[in-house]
Amino acid sequence: MAYTKYSLTPANNTAAPPDGAPEGMLPSAVNDTMRDMMAQIRDAGDGIRDGTYTMTAPKITGGTITGATFTGNTFSSPVISGGTINNATIGATTASTGAFSTLSATGATTFSGATVANTFSSSGATITGGTINSTAIGGTTAAAGKFTTLEATGVTTVQAGTAALPAITTTGDTNTGIFFSAADTIDFTEGGAAVGQFDSSANFKFNSGYGSVATAYGCRAWVNFNGTGTVAIRGSGNVSSITDNGTGDYTVNFTTAIIDANYNVNGALGGSTIQAIDIGNLSTVAPTTTTLQFLSRGTTSGTPIDATYANISIFR
Repeated sequence: MAYTKYSLTPANNTAAPPDGAPEGMLPSAVNDTMRDMMAQIRDAGDGIRDGTYTMTAPKITGGTITGATFTGNTFSSPVISGGTINNATIGATTASTGAFSTLSATGATTFSGATVANTFSSSGATITGGTINSTAIGGTTAAAGKFTTLEATGVTTVQAGTAALPAITTTGDTNTGIFFSAADTIDFTEGGAAVGQFDSSANFKFNSGYGSVATAYGCRAWVNFNGTGTVAIRGSGNVSSITDNGTGDYTVNFTTAIIDANYNVNGALGGSTIQAIDIGNLSTVAPTTTTLQFLSRGTTSGTPIDATYANISIFR
């Protein structure tokens, strides 16, 4: 609007008519200048009423703009003191409800009953109370939720579960996983049926052709050696060495001690005239947790004889 050609200082409006009123202008120019001023005043008034009025770097102190719609306009560094924008008090510390494309704030920002659509991004924000996806913020017990990656520090607690519905499972196979049937017990399930367990006594149980979950009693030690001449171990487990005590007389030395001496011994001997194996050298030497002594006896007189193949296994 051409009214901006006028200066706010009266003495500066000395341009040639009708843009100004210089000293000594012709009487005929007075009419033209006044008519121009009238047109500019009417133009500005109409612009304010119909919303087409454009302000450059406006300064508004107090008051309100009622029913005004701003579309596609840009305010460059405006200074607005008092009044309201979209029902929000200008200069107040608490904003009323409003919709923002981009909201920037320095210092502490408080959201009360806020709804954030799509993505909320913040650096160093503190959110106290409220919920996210129905999960209480700061609560000790989380509501149901779905997470791509779940990380937790400290203790993570899950429900006990059952063989049909294990506590820890995977998507698409919810009857296979881990559950907890009793205190100090860890159970494993496949297809809704229990297949393994660590019980409260640290025994491992599993179903591998037993028909049900049962304790697995492992082989604690085994050895296969040649007892003729210089004793030579062919293969072993938890056996450190074989002591040759004399003809047909051997001691198996365990690498790691057995829990007690009440273990079961299985033995098989091979040789031309071997008849039997005698645990404990005719029962004079009892088994211990670290050693097992035995005799290899012949088929005729039962006297000791070296075994070409000596096989011993320990179960407990």
